[in-house]
Amino acid sequence: MTKEVRTRFAPSPTGMLHIGGFRTALYAWLLARHHGGTFILRIEDTDRERTVEGAIRYIAEGFKWFGIEIDEGPSEEELKEVESDVADLPAPGGEYGPYVQSLRTEKYQEIADRLIDEGHAFRCDCTPEMLDKERAEQRARKEVPGYSGYCRTRNVSKDTKHVVRFKMPYKPELEMIDGIRGRISWDNVPLKDPIIVKSDGFPTYHLAAMVDDHEMKISHVLRGEEWIPSTPLHLLLYKALGWEPPIFCHLPVVLGSDGKKLSKRHGSTSWSSFRDEGYLPEALLNFVTLIGWSPGEGDEQEIFSREELIQKFSLDHVNPSSGVFEYNKLNWMNGVYIRALSDEKFKELALPFFLKQDIDIPEARWNAIAPHVKERVKLLSEVPAMVEFLQEGKLERAMDQMISKKVPVDLAKTILDGAIAKIEGLPDFTALKLEESLTALVEELELKMGPVFITLRIAVTGKKATPPLFESMEALGRDEVLGRMRETLQILEHDS
Repeated sequence: MTKEVRTRFAPSPTGMLHIGGFRTALYAWLLARHHGGTFILRIEDTDRERTVEGAIRYIAEGFKWFGIEIDEGPSEEELKEVESDVADLPAPGGEYGPYVQSLRTEKYQEIADRLIDEGHAFRCDCTPEMLDKERAEQRARKEVPGYSGYCRTRNVSKDTKHVVRFKMPYKPELEMIDGIRGRISWDNVPLKDPIIVKSDGFPTYHLAAMVDDHEMKISHVLRGEEWIPSTPLHLLLYKALGWEPPIFCHLPVVLGSDGKKLSKRHGSTSWSSFRDEGYLPEALLNFVTLIGWSPGEGDEQEIFSREELIQKFSLDHVNPSSGVFEYNKLNWMNGVYIRALSDEKFKELALPFFLKQDIDIPEARWNAIAPHVKERVKLLSEVPAMVEFLQEGKLERAMDQMISKKVPVDLAKTILDGAIAKIEGLPDFTALKLEESLTALVEELELKMGPVFITLRIAVTGKKATPPLFESMEALGRDEVLGRMRETLQILEHDS
């Protein structure tokens, strides 16, 4: 590309950002990084009634969690104007600020006045009641409802409460080259003098975003495909102002497994809910990038480092068709990333999940079992339940899963008595020696491994599904294992 690539992510602070929004930010960031360009965060807060306190912090913290660096964005002074708590928020600033739209209203008014003076816009003082009546009459005549142009020639005073409308030309023919979809053309634009400045003086997205993208020298605008119908207005605004438009790149929606737009009914949709369920940011970033993008034909690679994604990313390989958010694939991918962690990093990342569930495990036991748990979990949130048997104190056992037709009470007692004898005689209490000794017990009892090891597993850990049995025993230590087996014998004696 001949000119500098400058991309932006411009969310509205009206709620918790959906994962689809972060995909848009991610693609914009990857495109800028791939070309050695600049990634900008801009806050579009002109919808004052819907602005939510704390939403800007939530967006910024999400970027930090994902590892998406912001090159330009609101300065600390700008953030203080719109957010009560700005501590620890990234505040890079930049030469094209302010990067918060509510702090740029003078610029939008200046551009709106210019459009009015040059005949491309006009003031309109029609009341909501007048507009409702107008639309009802249009429907009665079986016309497409929309603004009639009543105020186009009325020269409404700026001192009157009014909106500013863009004067749409008659049946404009427009086309553009979309950065993802190629050529798009319009020969009958259904827009009827849309509002570009609201009665409260704040601009609509249509004016503010176009002004900001021009002022901030944005080269590529990545946004959802729902903005395609509004693009003719945006192109006409650029034309009226004599500006060169950026390259618009309209991304497809993210779908759930049922083929409908991803929403809360499909599961987690916000970055913080994924974090709280135990997903790693690297895994989620990798996975989200692949919803609609691939490295190219013939490349089956699915696990990418951050550096590889930056190196390989291009708009050419973004699919204009909707991608599906497959939780099973995400879980698999998260497991791959967990297994790649060092043991120390794994223990560090798992700690908050222990604290959340108030589970306290002796450090020596946790250190011994952690490498084996790391190989088996797909989510960090699965770890506490898997290793809670390592806690000190009374153990709850699923005795109903131990005793069955295949393993009646007397056989369970025989298995436990034999295991106690074997373990007491072991010179070295290691997983390897435990496996050798207890496998020999299976042969001596002429039983299958399954019933024997399930009996021992429930006696020692309380559950059928836990980390590897012999490694779990080694982590507990000889005395604890023997104590739990004897306790289980007492329970069987009491119940028989």
